[in-house]
Amino acid sequence: MIKIDCYLPSPILNKGILFPESLGHYKNFPNHGERRNPGLLIEYNLHIIFAGKGAIVHDGKEIELTPGMGFLFGKHTTQQYRTKPEDPWDVRWIHFDWQDVDSLLQGRSMHEPYLFSLHRPEHLKPLMEEMLQLAQAYRHDYDVRISSLLYEILLEIVHHSNQIFGTSPGGTVHERIRHTAEFIRVHCRNMLDLKTMAATSGYSSFHFSRLFHQIMGSTPAQYLLQCRITLAKHLLVSTALTVKQIALETGFHQSSYFIKRFREQTGITPEQFRQLRRMG
Repeated sequence: MIKIDCYLPSPILNKGILFPESLGHYKNFPNHGERRNPGLLIEYNLHIIFAGKGAIVHDGKEIELTPGMGFLFGKHTTQQYRTKPEDPWDVRWIHFDWQDVDSLLQGRSMHEPYLFSLHRPEHLKPLMEEMLQLAQAYRHDYDVRISSLLYEILLEIVHHSNQIFGTSPGGTVHERIRHTAEFIRVHCRNMLDLKTMAATSGYSSFHFSRLFHQIMGSTPAQYLLQCRITLAKHLLVSTALTVKQIALETGFHQSSYFIKRFREQTGITPEQFRQLRRMG
């Protein structure tokens, strides 16, 4: 049986970085299970299963979790899960928190547990093993490496996992917001108002604005502007269109306003950008 629990102090180099509060490794531990009421755990709770069987209970449903799967609980949430005593999990777990973690996770575990299947679980095992080894032999000069490992683990989950259970109609929250973000990018040259963007997501304007900012890291208006400026850069370098024509092509009614916003975003005018980039 393996039952390892490691608790880490706050990093001294930068207390605002993403960092684990605790982490561990359980293997062949038949009593592994938790039933937490909201508020008992104030950190995010991530488990990755590498062998064995178990289950999580959510909304009265028991969902089996097997190798290559995992679960992520948000802060202050009800949590109930357990391994199967006859075939215990080999599981790695991490508790963590950070002020911008909702944006990093793109809405996962915001409203319900994120239960997922990994595309390449073999990629995570050495990362989690290295983090555990550093935690067991902890020194403050390991802080940067431990933080970077946690970033890589979470980004692997964000970009290389599929949700295996959810209750959100029309897809998970982050999927709906990401779909709307792609809609905005493709149609950025059109006149898009908040109501139109929100309707694409299926949320009210107020709820959409809040979710979009949490998941994408910017407001819908800021993201729309970024998409328009990116399109303008492409047109400036790849076409002979005038600045006035490009302003109209990218959703700006007045070239003076386009020039102002372009300069705010890049520090130079559209013509200066064209000259610099055409020179290589």
